[in-house]
Amino acid sequence: MRHLTPYWDVHRHPIAPRVADVVTQMLDSSQLTISAGRFREYLALPDGVAVTVCQRKTQTNNILHVHRVLNCTGVAADYRRSPHPLITDLRSQGLIRPNAIGLGLDTNTHGALYAAEGNVSTLLYTLGTPRKGDLWETIAVPELRGQAQELSKALLQSLPVRVRPILTMPLLSERQSRAVGDVYDELRLRSAETPSSTFLFRQFFDAETSSYTYLIADKQTGDAVLVDPVLEKVDRDLESLDELGLKLRYCLETHLHADHITGAGKLRQKTGCEVIVPQNAAVTKADRSLVGGEIIEVGSVIIETIFTPGHSASHVAYLVNKTHLLTGDALFIRGCGRTDFQGGDPGTLYDVVTQRLFTLPNG
Repeated sequence: MRHLTPYWDVHRHPIAPRVADVVTQMLDSSQLTISAGRFREYLALPDGVAVTVCQRKTQTNNILHVHRVLNCTGVAADYRRSPHPLITDLRSQGLIRPNAIGLGLDTNTHGALYAAEGNVSTLLYTLGTPRKGDLWETIAVPELRGQAQELSKALLQSLPVRVRPILTMPLLSERQSRAVGDVYDELRLRSAETPSSTFLFRQFFDAETSSYTYLIADKQTGDAVLVDPVLEKVDRDLESLDELGLKLRYCLETHLHADHITGAGKLRQKTGCEVIVPQNAAVTKADRSLVGGEIIEVGSVIIETIFTPGHSASHVAYLVNKTHLLTGDALFIRGCGRTDFQGGDPGTLYDVVTQRLFTLPNG
């Protein structure tokens, strides 16, 4: 089974079509070469690195002279030998049992840990990465939400009280999500708009990526903004703009997204809008960037940028008219975004949420 672990790590996510096109072009032009094998030795040279690679099929050693070596394999854990103090302690007490290939821990359906003797714990549970090897996909946001919901349900049902299940948005079908979203939109519009108000606010949900997009506009001027648009939902967004008689001025991003491809570029092609991203977001094709404290005006609508790093290093939130806070992946209804992506930091995110977002006045 150990020979299958590279395929487990590499093949678990479908590649984005645009990325696939770039990779194909680089392969065709010999800018990129893909080779399978095992690194045997690194030797630093004045002008780069000499890497000895044992080829997978031939088992021959080849020496490559390169400028840089980038390790993109992600977390490589072996819970049978992990030196981590917590894992070592649990293993020595026989409270955990690594799964058959050592990628993670042996768990039951709800994430309860199996002890070394095979008993299921009623006290120890886990989610996410430690379940690698038991589940096909266990690090993406939709799967993590599903695991958390199933574990919560099992724990609540084990209590000596009657618990009523709560239906949550990520587990709804796309049709149900649209219906619920329409109801939410109507309620928000009623609460956010008075008969004389020109402020328009809509929320859209993409069930495939569990992503939210926000439409903000001044009805009097017809100027509009989209926040965090999704590529696959560009037609939906354009139809909404057309139905409401709005002109898209800006596409704003709260951060670079790991769970979907932004639709900002396509919307710019269709409407001529500006694409605006957080400063230091490493985006080369944006029209401009924003730092904390900067203001975007759309008619009479005021959008304030709030710097909220933690989920990612350049993450921002947007405070709209002092009444609507768009937090991106920094803050959810029942939690916060992941911090194990590049530039993420749990301590920074905690400080941002507690000291910056929670201290904002009620709108």
